[in-house]
Formats: sequence, C-alpha cells, structure tokens
Amino acid sequence: MRLATLAFADGVGAAVVRDDRAAPVPGYPDVGAILAAGDAGMAAATAAAEAGEWQPFAEDDLRTPISSPSAVICVGLNYATHILEMGRELPEHPTLFSKLARTLTDPFAAVPLPAVSDHVDYEGELVIVIGRRGRNIDLEAAEAHIGGYCLMNDVSMRDWQQRTLQWFAGKNFERSTPVGPFVVTPDEFSPSRETLEVTVNGELRQRAPLADLVFTAPQLIADISQLTTLEPGDLIATGTPGGVGHAMKPPSYLRSGDVVEVRVGAIGALRNRFEASK
Repeated sequence: MRLATLAFADGVGAAVVRDDRAAPVPGYPDVGAILAAGDAGMAAATAAAEAGEWQPFAEDDLRTPISSPSAVICVGLNYATHILEMGRELPEHPTLFSKLARTLTDPFAAVPLPAVSDHVDYEGELVIVIGRRGRNIDLEAAEAHIGGYCLMNDVSMRDWQQRTLQWFAGKNFERSTPVGPFVVTPDEFSPSRETLEVTVNGELRQRAPLADLVFTAPQLIADISQLTTLEPGDLIATGTPGGVGHAMKPPSYLRSGDVVEVRVGAIGALRNRFEASK
C-alpha cells in the first residue's frame, strides 16, 4: 500500500494512493496518524481503498507524510562500497545524529538556500518509517516494527557542519529537508531489490543499490531502540552513497535554480528546486 499526506480542497489529510489518484482516509490528518492507530489505522486505509472514492492529485498537493515525527534519526557512512573506496574500514556500529522535525519540508517544495551558507549539498537517502512502538527490540523482531519506507534529501550546509566536530548545525536548517513522497508498506517494498539515484539538473550524481547498506533496516531498528523508545511515525534515514557535491573535485554546491531529484523506483521521487532566500 502507498500512503500519502495530501492537501485536499477541504484540508490536509491522509490518503491511499494509486498512480495519480488518491482515496482520502477520513479522520486521519496524516500518515503518522494512521501508523499511530495501529491495526485500526491500516484497516481504515484498506477500507478507503476498497470504497473506491478516488480523486486526482498533483505533485504540489503532496505534503510531508509524517507532519511531526517524535524522532528523526539519521545514519552516516552506511554504504559499503563508498566507505571502502574512501580507504576506510567498515564501521562496527552505526554513526548516528538527529534532526529536528522543523527541518522537514514537502517532497516537491522549493527549498530556501540560507544566506549564511554557500556550501549547500544534497544527500539522497532511503528512510525507514516506524510502524510499531518498541524499546530494546530484538533483531529477529525488528522487521515487524517497520511501517513503511520513504525518501529524504538530507540537505547539508557543509560549512556549518564542519565548524565543529558535531554535525548538528549543518543538518538542522529550518525547512531544508524534503521527505516523501509516499510511505510504501513493507509488503510492497524490498530494499535489497532497489537502487537509489540522485540527479542535479538531470545529471546523475549518486547511484547505489540499497543492498549495499552496511546496516540494514532491522539492524538499525535493533540498535537505535537500545537508546530510546521508537514510536510510530519516527523516521530513520539510512545514509547516503558516494557522489555528493562536497566530494567532487572541485566541490559542486547547490545554487539558486538547481533542481535535485532523489528517486527509488518502487517509492517514487522527491524533486525540489533550490531558491535564494528572500
């Protein structure tokens, strides 16, 4: 099932999506609310799809699927080929950092380029969406806590990221991080069979099989749940492969008018134009 949060004529709400049509799920303001309701939420989504009250929607109608996640946890250095080509050893444990919920923006929104940074970079990532609450989750049980998958562009202000040893400043500019476009449930998505691609103005910059992830979705869930309770709607961004602008020679940072697309075939794409702040 493909779930989305959409702007309808009567307000923003959750929907089931098929191709370019959506069936609203009454009583659920976003996909996060469906996941928080557990079996009842998924039953409501199934009923909406079966009722067949489909209506067209446009890309600009799509909103961030989870409007206010309680946690946005990101993973660094998680593609084996990229790590090895950089001459590093594979990590024993995931490198983690967090984002504030207010960094998130819609999957086709214009992203403002902050006046205080001229080193703005892209990072395409697969995102795990938590579907069931849990703490100290066993690896064998971790898949049952996955509500679905979506995409993120972990836009990074490299100059701010490198001001100190901590990455927080460069990763948390407001409205900088597109997420979406849909949440695809695990029965319709297998990461090991998919490829992540990122283009800038149509030029391919990043391409990697999701099977190359060092730490898989179950491993990340098991690890992170030792630290904190994972709640429905929480997001875990799984890291980005090689090909970011910062690593190019010379570096190639985003400028006003640039369009970045992050795509995984079975999920769809984020597409965002970057614009100078007004």
